[in-house]
Amino acid sequence: MIGITKVRGWRTAESYLSKSQEARIKQLANLKNRNRELDKLIPDKKFSLPEYRNDVIGFTEKEIYLPEKKKELITLEEWEKEVFRDCFYENRPRLILISLAKKNGKSTFSAIVLNWFLITQEPGEIYICSNSKDQSNFITYRKIVKMIEKNPELLRMCRVYNDVIENVKTGTILRCLSSSYRSSAGLNCLLICIDELSSFDTDSLKFFFDELQLSPVYEYPLILITSTAGRNEEGILWDLFKESEKGNTPESYFYIRQGEEANPSSFVTQKYLDSQEHKPGMRPNLFKRLHKNLWVSEEDQFINDEDFRACIDYKLIKRPEKKIPVWVGLDVGYRNDYTAIVTVTKNEDKIELVDHKIYIPMKNEDLQFDDIKLYIRELNRTYQIEGVSFDPYQAIQLSQDLKKENINMVEMPQTQSNCIAFSQCLFDLIKSKRIGFYQSEEIRLSLINCKVIYSNRGWRIVKKGTGKIDLAIALGMASYGAVTREEQVPGFYVLETEEDRDKEQGWRPVSFG
Repeated sequence: MIGITKVRGWRTAESYLSKSQEARIKQLANLKNRNRELDKLIPDKKFSLPEYRNDVIGFTEKEIYLPEKKKELITLEEWEKEVFRDCFYENRPRLILISLAKKNGKSTFSAIVLNWFLITQEPGEIYICSNSKDQSNFITYRKIVKMIEKNPELLRMCRVYNDVIENVKTGTILRCLSSSYRSSAGLNCLLICIDELSSFDTDSLKFFFDELQLSPVYEYPLILITSTAGRNEEGILWDLFKESEKGNTPESYFYIRQGEEANPSSFVTQKYLDSQEHKPGMRPNLFKRLHKNLWVSEEDQFINDEDFRACIDYKLIKRPEKKIPVWVGLDVGYRNDYTAIVTVTKNEDKIELVDHKIYIPMKNEDLQFDDIKLYIRELNRTYQIEGVSFDPYQAIQLSQDLKKENINMVEMPQTQSNCIAFSQCLFDLIKSKRIGFYQSEEIRLSLINCKVIYSNRGWRIVKKGTGKIDLAIALGMASYGAVTREEQVPGFYVLETEEDRDKEQGWRPVSFG
């Protein structure tokens, strides 16, 4: 047991010295020796590890460990060596753009460059930026921290905090920067690293990018951008792609690989690409953008006629007369808009269409909720309703009335997350033929009328032109309810509540009809 001595008052520096003159001389000598040893570690006051100041390849393969491995030095890919030779040996451009397909090590490449600047280059301010501070913090920044922690010599040189790393010898600061254009004005930037510039699609993020300016006081300032291709042929990244067509210059360097050359890293195998192409919810256009690095349109066809007909089960009939568990999707429309109700059941691992109904109001006539109540009550008498998925914004009073009759009403607000969830669920069911339809021209047209739009969080179905898709929306909600009743489907979002909907930034009611 270690005893604890309570000390009262303030102690002078002399009180820490030994009592005897001989012991004090020895004690001071030890302190001087210790300081000399520390000075040997960092002999140059301006640069750490000066032998690597002009050798980023040597620095990487001798000092940097793989963040994902326990203790393994990085072996650079050929494309990385090519970029390093072009940019840090023969020339020092002020802008570098690296655009490859996903999972080719762009974040690790950025982390290497950031580490090299932090440890070996002139003192200054280094910033990591992305469309959100969390993204830059949890991806690139964490890789840098792991690289430093695995090398004791680098760790002695740096102080590591939650979102800041300081080189204690040179005073260089590496920081994760909030994507606010107000906070980016006035920065004295040596290096700016921007991850996934394709997602800088709002005016605020564009203003933020414009405010990021390199400082003229540095010898070799740099903007480093890594990004996969975007969705629309417009914006900051698209302008850089067009600029790259003129070729590399002493000021700007572009390394862009698309199509069959989009995956230059040796660890991206054909087997991996095949698995991604056939992954649930992977749209053809989405695969082209993520894994071919091709610019694709926001819009895409949901399914074609052949996809629908492949799922027709000629044994199924509408409204079978047997007591079976069913799930119902309700997409409510108001004046001049359709209201659709779709009922499905689950037969082992397959979803089967049981019934559908659509209400078409007369011109300038409001929807009569009494008709919907009567229909759902009739369904409940005929079948065993497990749940009715609906948007509470559109039908909260209807829900309260039916709940009093012990009908399970499941709130499914039409937020972006929920729309993505049931859209991808329905697509996967159709493509894998794990859903069966009876013959219905109304269902077929509603599905054919759907198009797909992409966002940062995924893709969802919306209507194409004037075609109605209410039955497709209701079918997606019912199918998602049946699939997620007993198990959560990997890759899909968890059903959000009305409270979650209100918290989602920029939410507003969505009309799907």
